[in-house]
Amino acid sequence: MSIVRRLWQRILKPTYFVGKDMEGNKYFEHPNANNGRSKRTVKYRKNEDMWTYVASGKRLPVQWSAWLTHTRPDPPSIEELQADLTRQRRVKLNAAILEAKDEAERAHREKLEAPSHHSQIKTQPSLVSQNVPRDRGLELPEPDQGSKVQTRDPWAEALKGSDEPRSWTPVARKR
Repeated sequence: MSIVRRLWQRILKPTYFVGKDMEGNKYFEHPNANNGRSKRTVKYRKNEDMWTYVASGKRLPVQWSAWLTHTRPDPPSIEELQADLTRQRRVKLNAAILEAKDEAERAHREKLEAPSHHSQIKTQPSLVSQNVPRDRGLELPEPDQGSKVQTRDPWAEALKGSDEPRSWTPVARKR
């Protein structure tokens, strides 16, 4: 492209520097000649950085993304970006604190639920529980499992039964 043509394009289509983010990316606005919607672009700090952002390795700040897509009319300020960065750090710190508390509580709960030698007394199942049919979908807990309740396993029931469809008649609802 010739120098004269580049100069002519710069005169007809000026580009305005709007701002930059904390990473060093620069943001520009190209006004539309027909008083329409302007074009907004980003120039990455390094050309190699563009591929990092495109491949979702990094993300542009939310405020600048909103400005690029014309969601917000004014570009963000440096103070706004710094405040958001501080908020993100605070959220990460609070999340780490909550995870540490959760892990400590989980370890404490496992310590309390761990079976001791005195609580492992084997009992014989009663005759009543042996005579209860198990095809009703409710299973009684086994004697060695203590207070744990087993849930209904539909896959085990499906393997035991037939795959043939059964008849079904809907019942009218009375009001």
